[in-house]
Amino acid sequence: MANVGLFKRYDVIFYKFKYANEIDKQYAEPMMYAIRRHFNELKEYRIKNFEKYKRRNITMLIASTLIVMLFHILLPMVLTSDKGISSAVRNSLDIFSWVILWHPIDELIFHWNPHLAEINLLNKLATAESIIIENEKKVNVSNNAMRVVA
Repeated sequence: MANVGLFKRYDVIFYKFKYANEIDKQYAEPMMYAIRRHFNELKEYRIKNFEKYKRRNITMLIASTLIVMLFHILLPMVLTSDKGISSAVRNSLDIFSWVILWHPIDELIFHWNPHLAEINLLNKLATAESIIIENEKKVNVSNNAMRVVA
């Protein structure tokens, strides 16, 4: 699990099981079932959180837009002159509009990708294939010889 965070979007993930005797082999399939079930449930939870994230930010954007529109419609009716306090209030309203709309727009444009990347990774973990290595014997390494098992 420590290495999972290093995977890129198009990397392929495999589970590798090694066992020394036939008793261990019988636990490979139940283990894969448990792993897949765990990651499927975690993926569903993250999808629900992502939907909640989108719904919350869209609702906040709509509410903010309605507030800004209300102030921009009502304020010109109340303040008719272009000098003095009226000009300062209108400029303050423009700044308030930018501030109130900034956060939901920022969240919806720039911060959705980590959610989808995590959902994609959980989907890969839930659907990854397993490789079962049977009765692998330990090899003595002499000098600088190296044995790679993939």
